[in-house]
Amino acid sequence: MAELEGGVHLNVGSAVILPEVFLKAVTLARNQGHPLHDITTVDLDFRAHYRPLTNVVRRPTQDGGRGFHVTGHHEINVPLLAAAVIERSIAS
Repeated sequence: MAELEGGVHLNVGSAVILPEVFLKAVTLARNQGHPLHDITTVDLDFRAHYRPLTNVVRRPTQDGGRGFHVTGHHEINVPLLAAAVIERSIAS
């Protein structure tokens, strides 16, 4: 987590445990002096849940960074996201 600055965290379909663990890990890294201001977080799920929206999308990025929530089927959204990342990396 200490090296996530400038990186991306994906939460794919976890509504309870992983959002809690992620927020604790971000807090621990920041308390140890790692910046973690320029991070991008993405919650991919079939519907919006409180914990992922709060602990993945909003709280970690409130002082900088970007948080996104994408609602839809994983079998559609995950391949589309992968294709977008691949296309972007080829174009760069």
